[in-house]
Amino acid sequence: MAAISLWLESEAGKPEMKRSIAMCFALFVVAGCGQSALPNYRANPHAPGSAARVERVGWYPAIVMRALFWYASLPESVPVSEGIQLYRISYWSRLGDGKPALLSGLLALPTEGDLRGTVLYMHGTHTSREDSVSNPAQEGVLVAGAFAGGGYLLAAPDLSGQGISHAPQPYFVNSSTIEQTLDFLRAVQTVAHDLGRPWNANLYILGFSQGANNAAVVQRELERRADPAWHVRAGAGIAGPYNMADIALPLAMTGVAVSDSTYLTNLALSYSAHYHHPLESVMTPDMAARARTLLDGEHTADDTTKGMPRNPRELFTAEFLDAFDHKKPNWFIAAMRENEAYAWAPAALFRAYYGDKDVDADPRNSKFLMQEASRRGGHVEAIDVGAQDHTGTVFHAVPRIRRWFDALSADTAVSH
Repeated sequence: MAAISLWLESEAGKPEMKRSIAMCFALFVVAGCGQSALPNYRANPHAPGSAARVERVGWYPAIVMRALFWYASLPESVPVSEGIQLYRISYWSRLGDGKPALLSGLLALPTEGDLRGTVLYMHGTHTSREDSVSNPAQEGVLVAGAFAGGGYLLAAPDLSGQGISHAPQPYFVNSSTIEQTLDFLRAVQTVAHDLGRPWNANLYILGFSQGANNAAVVQRELERRADPAWHVRAGAGIAGPYNMADIALPLAMTGVAVSDSTYLTNLALSYSAHYHHPLESVMTPDMAARARTLLDGEHTADDTTKGMPRNPRELFTAEFLDAFDHKKPNWFIAAMRENEAYAWAPAALFRAYYGDKDVDADPRNSKFLMQEASRRGGHVEAIDVGAQDHTGTVFHAVPRIRRWFDALSADTAVSH
């Protein structure tokens, strides 16, 4: 989500000349830089958080990122003062069953200057590995431009099932998401040091859609650990489903969003693998077989959407539908409750941005998160960006978040 392709689709009515200039800049730079591998790390596969390989996968001068943001016509400007270097880091972590796994993620660095802070970005839902955040032609470029282009180190884990991994995704599985993300941060610290960029412990967490939920979960864990190397300054979620069982699931079952069947299928695959329940215990045999084929990471998101029923109820067995309709106990719904992202009291302010026309992530999620945090004495603000859909919420939220992070980083610099 929020990849360059979506930006192109949303701006399809703009003049051809404007579109061509911006994209030719980007494609020229990506194609021209090639992939130059840094010296390999001799990582121990039994040491989670150790870097195994680093590849340089992109370089964009500041003028190119400015052209891309100009092309996108954001409602507010995102200042880009630095060019950016992009690296794919392969690192060791663990899967839900405890087995070692080689995973990947994106590291983006400004070409010059001291680092203003570390931005941890948690990506939205992807079913195709081509859309992985560490793919330099996708979502990661735009997020890197918005933050590394402003002087921050940007770290964005793919998580298992994306990037170089063919394992099951930890889709809304808190424990695996946390472990794989923190292992990535450890690897990023090592690589940044080896690239001659001193680590900045001031951490700003950001996520979109699924990643907004993950951002909340990761912030909760980091604040619990209170590690001085990861000092959470702020958290931000864009269009996040924080209450899966009581808000996100009922909405998704109506099929109001085109991707609802894909979301629910991805969730069923993830929970089936993590909790060791047969997929056929919630999905019909035909849909379970289709799920294993279409969500194998090799099919495009468009192929997956077309291969899924428009009515999400057609995915599920009669037994599950009865449990859902009549609020009976069911392992699938219980797993959603177990992996909630709202029962906490953030110490650092978490801002939940939402759009009024978002049918993928109900705005009630953000309001509910604020209510629950306030009840516990925590700090959450639910911020309405106006009459925006799921993707439109990103356009309006990112410039605000960048401005907010800049103000906080300036305060930190003054205090030191």
